[in-house]
Amino acid sequence: MIGIGIDTGGTYTDAVIYDLNEKKILSSAKSLTTKSKLETGILNALSQLSTAHVQRADFIALSTTLATNACVESKGGRAKLMFIGADPNTVESQKDSYGLPSSDDIYFLEGDAAIPHKVPDWERFKADISEHFQDCDSVAIVQIHPRENNGAYEKKARDYLKEQLSIPCILGYDLFHDLNVLRRGASALLNARLLPVMEEFFASVHTALNKMGLTLPLVVVRSDGSLMSQEFACERPVETLLCGPAASIMGSMELSGSPNGVVVDMGGTTSDISLYKDHVPVTVQDGIQIGNWKTFVKGLYVDTFGLGGDSAVHYGSNGLYLDTRRVIPLCSLASQYPEVVSQLEELNISEKKHSMFLHEFFVLIHMPSRRQNYTEFELSFCNALANGPLILKRAAQAVGKEIYTLDVSRLEQEGVIMRSGLTPTDIMHIRKDFHKFNADASFLAASFVARSVNITPEELCTRIYTLVKKKLYCNLGRILMKNQHPELFKALDEKGAEMLFDKCFEDAVKGEAPDFLKMELSASYPLVGIGAPIHLFLPDVAKLLGTTCIVPKYAPVANALGAVVGNVAASWITEIKPVYDAAGISCYQVFSQDGPLFFETPEEAEEAAISDALSGAKKEARKRGAASDLTTSYEKKDKTVLVGESQLFLGMQICARAVGRIFFM
Repeated sequence: MIGIGIDTGGTYTDAVIYDLNEKKILSSAKSLTTKSKLETGILNALSQLSTAHVQRADFIALSTTLATNACVESKGGRAKLMFIGADPNTVESQKDSYGLPSSDDIYFLEGDAAIPHKVPDWERFKADISEHFQDCDSVAIVQIHPRENNGAYEKKARDYLKEQLSIPCILGYDLFHDLNVLRRGASALLNARLLPVMEEFFASVHTALNKMGLTLPLVVVRSDGSLMSQEFACERPVETLLCGPAASIMGSMELSGSPNGVVVDMGGTTSDISLYKDHVPVTVQDGIQIGNWKTFVKGLYVDTFGLGGDSAVHYGSNGLYLDTRRVIPLCSLASQYPEVVSQLEELNISEKKHSMFLHEFFVLIHMPSRRQNYTEFELSFCNALANGPLILKRAAQAVGKEIYTLDVSRLEQEGVIMRSGLTPTDIMHIRKDFHKFNADASFLAASFVARSVNITPEELCTRIYTLVKKKLYCNLGRILMKNQHPELFKALDEKGAEMLFDKCFEDAVKGEAPDFLKMELSASYPLVGIGAPIHLFLPDVAKLLGTTCIVPKYAPVANALGAVVGNVAASWITEIKPVYDAAGISCYQVFSQDGPLFFETPEEAEEAAISDALSGAKKEARKRGAASDLTTSYEKKDKTVLVGESQLFLGMQICARAVGRIFFM
C-alpha cells in the first residue's frame, strides 16, 4: 500500500510518498505554508512529488499544527462557553489554571442532574439566547455530573440554541466523560474555537486535490499518533491538537534507527519535545496541556513551547529576547512585496534607534467576513492594508493614529492581520545558512535592531543564535527533569527552575569548572532533530547536554512521513462504583453507555463493565474510521483508599482499547 503524507505547519507544508510494504520514501517535497490561501502551499508541495508515484497512491494522510498554533497564539473562531451547574465563583478562581476566559464571558445556567429538584430554568435560557449568543460562531455546552443523565441537559440546551440561531454546538459529554467540569469546559471550548480552523484546512486540501485531479480518501493524525477519518476530525478538531508533533515522533521512530530518543521538532511557530523508549512513545496520563489550556485530549507526551524560525526577535530593558509570538520573516515578506525593502531603507535613514519595534510591518491576511463584528476603525485599518503591507509608522498614519496609541490586537488575535518582523529565519539569511528569500530586508531590520540595543549587526546575529540554543537547552532540561524526577521538579517554583536551567546553560557554555560547584545537565538518550532549521542548533545543544544528536536524512519531512504510518485506535473507560449503606456495600453501580446499571455482586458488575467498555471502544474506533476487523484489549484499575489498617474499595475502571486499519470506501 502506498500513502501520501501531508503536514501543514505554521511555516512549511511538507509532503512524502511512502511505500508501507517496503518501508521506503519514494518522493518528498517542501513548500511554504500560505496562510492566506492554504491550498496554494499544499498544491505547491504536492506538485513537486513524483507524478508516477502520486498516481499509484491509495490514500492521503494529513497532519497539521494549525490547531496547536491557533491555541498557542490564542486564535480561532468566536466561541462561547456555557456551563450548566458549575459555580461561577469556582470558575473565576481557577480559570487561569485551565485556560478558560473570565466568568463574565461565560454563560452560567443552574442545574444539576445529581440533584433531582435542581432542574435548569429553560424558559430563562430561551429568553437569554439572542442577547448572549448572537455574535458567536459556535457554542460549547458543558454540564456538571453528566453521567447521571447521559448529558441530557447539554442536549436540551443545544436543541434550543439550534432552534433560534442554527449555530454549531459542541457538547462536553460527547467529547469526554471525565469528571472535572473545568477541564471538560476547556476541552469543549477549544473544540468549538477550532471548528473554523479545521473547516478551512479541509476546504484547502480538497481544492488542491481537485486541481491535481486526485480523488483519494483522506485520513487525519490524532494527538496520540493514530488516525481518524475526515468526518470525525471535522466534528472533533480538538483531537488534532499536537497531531503535528505526534506525527513527527512516529516519523522520527521510523527514520532514526535508535530504540530510544528525545525528539526535538522545530517549526516556524513552536518547538515540540517528545520522548520514546524501546520504540514506544511516552504518553500523557491526564490529557494534553498547551500553555494554560488543560484538556482531556489523550495523546502522546508532547511539550510545546514558543520557539521557531519565525519567532519574533524583540528587545526591552533587559536586552534581546525571543518572543513566543510568530511573525512573518521580513526576508519572506520582501520576496513577495519588494517595496518592503524601500520602507526599511527609509526607516534606517530617519530613525537611528527606538524603544518600539518600528521595523515591523502589518500584513492583511484576509478581509473580515462578518463586517458587523468589527468596529469602523478595525475595518478602516484592514482597508489601509489592502494594497500591501505597511511599516508601523505608515500603518498608524493611514488611520490617523500615533504609533503609541495604535491598537489592533483583536485583528491580530483573530488572524485577520499579522505582523512581519525580524526572526531567526532572517538571521539565517544574513549568515548565509539559508538562501530562499530576500536577505536585504533581513539585514536592514537587523541594523535597526542592533542600533536600538547598542551592538553591531554581527553581534546581534551571534546573540540570536545563542538565544535559540539557550531556549532549547533550558526547555529540554525542564522537560527531562519533569519526567525523570517529578518530585524534584515540583519542589522548584517557576523562578527557581528558570534560574537553575539558566545557570546550567552558562556553566555548560563556559566549559571550565567554577571554584566549588559546576551546574551541569546530562541527557542519557540521543536528541533526534526534526524540522528545517534544527541542524543549525541541535548539535551544539546535544554537546552541552553531554549526548549525541541524530538528524535523519529526511528530517525536514518527518511529520509528513509520520502521518502515513499510523493505525486507528480508540479507548473507552467504564466505571464501577460500590453503593454503601449503613450495613456496608448494598450493590454495585456501572456507569454504562446507556446510563447507570446496578448489580448485586462485584463479578456481575465487572462482567457488564468489561462488555460495555469493549463495545464503547469498538464503536469509537469505527466512528473514527476503522475497518470492522479490530483488535481489542482491556485492563482493570482498582480505586482504593487506606482506612486504618484496611483498604476501602472505592471502585474500578475498565479501560478498553480497540485498534485497526483505516477503512477506505
